[in-house]
Amino acid sequence: MAKNYRLQFRKRMQALGTYKEEYEGAIEILAQLQEQYDELTRMFRDSGYCYAEHTTSGTKKAPIVTTLESLRKDILAYMGALGLTPAGAKKLDAVVGGAAEDPFAAALEKLGTDSS
Repeated sequence: MAKNYRLQFRKRMQALGTYKEEYEGAIEILAQLQEQYDELTRMFRDSGYCYAEHTTSGTKKAPIVTTLESLRKDILAYMGALGLTPAGAKKLDAVVGGAAEDPFAAALEKLGTDSS
C-alpha cells in the first residue's frame, strides 16, 4: 500500500511542479507514515474510538491516540517539507525562487518610483 501512497504523493508534487528525484527518500518515508496512520486509524475506529485507559491512578490517554497524534505531526512535517501543504508550497517556492511577487510590496515599490 505504501507504493500507492508514493505514487500519489509523487503525482501531486509533479502537478505542483515541485517534484525532484532527490525527494524520493522523503516521499518513501511519508508514504510509510501515511500507511501506518491509516492502519492505526482503522484500528482506533474498530475499537470504538477508545481514547482513554483506566489505570490504578486514574485515567490516561490510550497509547494509540498518542501514536496517532505523533504520526499526524510527522506527516504534516514531511508534507510541508515536500511542498504538499499551502505553507510548505510557499516556502518551497521561496527557496526555489519561483515565488510570486508580493502584490503589497510591488505596490509600495511602485509608489516609491512614482514619487521620484
